Amino acid sequence: MSADSTQIEEHLRAASDAILLLLTEVGQLERHKRGIPPGEPRFDEVARSVRVVAQALAEFTEYEEHWARVATDGRTDIEPISKSENAPTTAAILARWRAIERQLDDMEPGSPESALLFAEFESLRDEYLAIFKERRGSNPE
Repeated sequence: MSADSTQIEEHLRAASDAILLLLTEVGQLERHKRGIPPGEPRFDEVARSVRVVAQALAEFTEYEEHWARVATDGRTDIEPISKSENAPTTAAILARWRAIERQLDDMEPGSPESALLFAEFESLRDEYLAIFKERRGSNPE
């Protein structure tokens, strides 16, 4: 397998993992927002977070679509996403992201604890996005 195919697989896997996590994050934020009275400042914060996550989701889907075109352009050497592995840096971030996701499932909407976890979730998302944007320099446009 060439380095080129490995690079394509890593990009597809990273985008796919991010898309799945962002879909979950949007759902969690929306469920939490439903439990917060609209008059509270936290309601507005969570509503804004839903939009930010949805925008990040759109960005990852565009990125994945680009790499899907690269992967299907006359190639037969690309493994399915489920069989590919994450780069070590993104794997560590994803593990932390998933741990927070599980903790959020048990949190009371609008609680100070859930606000702290969502802030950590957002920080990890931003870290993941930064790695992604750094990789863009290697895009075969």
